[in-house]
Amino acid sequence: MSISKKHALTAGVMMATAMAVTFTACKKDDKNDGPAPRTESYALKGVGADAAATNATVTLTENKDSSINLSIKLNKSTKDAKQYIYVIGGTPAQPGTDTLAAISGDNIKGTGAAMSVAIFQNVKTIKVNTPAGQKDTAFRYADVLKYAAHLKVLSGDKKDTLAIGTVGKK
Repeated sequence: MSISKKHALTAGVMMATAMAVTFTACKKDDKNDGPAPRTESYALKGVGADAAATNATVTLTENKDSSINLSIKLNKSTKDAKQYIYVIGGTPAQPGTDTLAAISGDNIKGTGAAMSVAIFQNVKTIKVNTPAGQKDTAFRYADVLKYAAHLKVLSGDKKDTLAIGTVGKK
């Protein structure tokens, strides 16, 4: 069986076109960046006359590299007043002795309005202060959700409680 040059050329072009379409259809352009980062928020209440009010919101955010950010948005602050932020093991009713974070009021001054403060940025482990000393603790998204802790914000030189509430295990 002989094929003329014209038919061979046509068959070759058709075969090349079919292969190009096949390879193009199989090309993988979809980027798989992994699962979407997760977020969890916790409302912190006031005390006394403000006990029913949400005075702050804590947000836990998972980053694509599985590190986390933990930040707080204070709904109000007193201008130039020192703001102290503590993340402590246990609940507000039954606080533990472990301190996960302590941010001094010397580092945070009130703005006279709502303000945000980063507590942890891009962390996978933290140093927890315990009665026996510091220890490294895994602190990824799932770890935070399992950890029974609470956050307390104190304001001013008298360290009045501005906001308090559970963070992590509910």
